[in-house]
Amino acid sequence: MAGGPGYAAVLRRTYDAPAEDVWDAITTPERLERWFLPVSGNLEHGGKFQLEGHAGGDIVECDRPRKLHLTWMAEGHPANEIVLVLTADGDSRTTLELEHSGPGEGDEVIGHVLAVGVGWDPALIALGQQVAGETPDKQWWFESPEALEFTKMSVRSWAEVLKDRKVADADAVDKTAEETLGFYTPE
Repeated sequence: MAGGPGYAAVLRRTYDAPAEDVWDAITTPERLERWFLPVSGNLEHGGKFQLEGHAGGDIVECDRPRKLHLTWMAEGHPANEIVLVLTADGDSRTTLELEHSGPGEGDEVIGHVLAVGVGWDPALIALGQQVAGETPDKQWWFESPEALEFTKMSVRSWAEVLKDRKVADADAVDKTAEETLGFYTPE
């Protein structure tokens, strides 16, 4: 990032919804709040946004309904970037690619990738529920045994990707994966 070492976690999901509908769900405050978090700010190119109780940043690029590029600044963390790219598959399906990148190198990358990958996984499922016309139950992710199991699978899957890509030593990945599990699934 900005000429230095960094990481990127990339997630892809295909939704049975037109690109305009997916775009609307990720850029309209009322819809964004239903599946993610309340947002305030000037939600257009050059504007600033703030997610309630979470990150905020600048809207670097806003190319409806194809690409949204944001800075992502959470208190106590270095600036990150989010790039969302929507690709229409006909009139009724859309693939969303979310790239969350940040500065870092070596073993510190493990924790970043695990945290953002595991954090975005349930959000993108809730987005799918939203565009399918359902009302996502965001509290479900904190209370249900199924969500706990999903989170465990997500951590393991992201850890396997890190090991397969040889991002870091397998023992370091396993250790950080256990720490990540402790953060997301305190029991």
